[in-house]
Amino acid sequence: MLKYRIPFVASRMITFKIVFLLIFFLHQFPVSAQDEEVMNEEIEISKEDLKIGERLFYGLLPLGKDAKSCASCHNVARIDTLNWNPAAYEIARVYKEKTMDNFTSVVMDPVTNKLIESHEGYELNEQQLFQLKAFLDKLAKEGPPEEKPVITNLLLFIGLIVLILLALTDLIITRVLKYKFVHLILILAAGLFIVKTVAHEAIAIGRSLGYEPSQPIKFSHYTHANENKTDCLYCHSISEYSPSAGIPSANVCMNCHVIVREGTNSGRWEINKLVEAYENDLPIRWIRVHNLPDNVFFSHAQHVTVGKLDCSECHGEVESMTKIRQVHDLSMGWCLDCHRTTEVDILNNEFYSAYKKLHDDLKAGKIDFVTASHLGGEQCMKCHY
Repeated sequence: MLKYRIPFVASRMITFKIVFLLIFFLHQFPVSAQDEEVMNEEIEISKEDLKIGERLFYGLLPLGKDAKSCASCHNVARIDTLNWNPAAYEIARVYKEKTMDNFTSVVMDPVTNKLIESHEGYELNEQQLFQLKAFLDKLAKEGPPEEKPVITNLLLFIGLIVLILLALTDLIITRVLKYKFVHLILILAAGLFIVKTVAHEAIAIGRSLGYEPSQPIKFSHYTHANENKTDCLYCHSISEYSPSAGIPSANVCMNCHVIVREGTNSGRWEINKLVEAYENDLPIRWIRVHNLPDNVFFSHAQHVTVGKLDCSECHGEVESMTKIRQVHDLSMGWCLDCHRTTEVDILNNEFYSAYKKLHDDLKAGKIDFVTASHLGGEQCMKCHY
C-alpha cells in the first residue's frame, strides 16, 4: 500500500513547486499598460474623485494659469449650433478604451496645433488627471444628459380646446356668465385659431424648410467650396447625368485628405473619423437634408445639364454655409412657380430641337420666351406617375 502512496505524494509536491515558481516569475515582470488599465478599472472610484473631476472639467477648480476649462470647448449637452470641437461624450467614449498614459499625453503633451493652442497653460498632477478621466469614463457609461421635450403650440392648442369646452358648458348648463356673446367670441376666436393651426401643420407635412441636422462628421461647405474653391461637381459628380446629386464616397474625400490630416477649425478629430471609416471600410451615415416625398420624381440631370440651372437656385448659397440647411420648402407650389417664370433657352440647346412649333413661334414673334411650363412643366404626369 505504501509503495503506491509515495509517488502520489511526490507528484503533489512537484505540482506545488511548479505553481510557486510560476507565481514567483510572474511577479518579476512589469505589468503591461493594458493590464494596468484593467486593474485600474477594478479600483473603486470614490464619489469625491468624481465630483473633483467634474469641477475640473467645468473649470470650477483651476486647471492652470490662464488655462481654459474643458467645458468651454467640449459641450456636455447636445446643442443645435455647430461646435468644431468634439463633444465631451465623444471624447469620453474614445478615451474610455485608452490607457491613463494615452489620456495624460493628449491633455498635457498634445502634438496637434489645435490641441496645443487649446491646452496651453494646463498644470494638472497625476491625481487630478485620474479624477478628470474618472468623470469622463462615467459620462461614457451613462451617456449625455437626456434632451428635455420642447413645448410648442401643442400646449396652447390643448388649452384652447379646454376653453371651448368650458364656454360651451357654461353656455348650455351652468350659465354663470350672463352675456352669451362672450361665449360666442371665445368659441369663435379659439375655433379659428385651431382651424388655422391644423391647416398650417397639415400643409407642412413632408416639408423641411430650415432643416439643418448635425452630421456624423462635421463638414463645412464654406471651407471646401468657398475657401478651397472646390467645385460642386468634383464631389457631386453624378448630378449631371443622374436623378440624384449623390453623396461622395469616402475615397473621394481621401483624394485630398490622404495629405490634409489636420483642419484649421476641427484639428484632427473630425478628419480622423473619415480616415477610420475609409481604412476599415465602414459606411459614413450622412443625414440627407433635401428630401422629396416618395410620390415625386425629380432629376438633377434634367435641371443641371438640360435646364442649365445653377445649384444655388434650389439649394441657396451653399458655399457660404458652414452647416448645410434647406433654404426652400421644395413644395409643389414652389416648383410650379419656377416652371412658370424661369426662361429656357431652347434655340441654343440641342435637347429642345424636337420642339419645332416653339422654335417657329419664337422666330415668328408669336411668343417672346419659353418657360418650363411650355415644355410640360405643369403636367401632373411629369413628376407624378
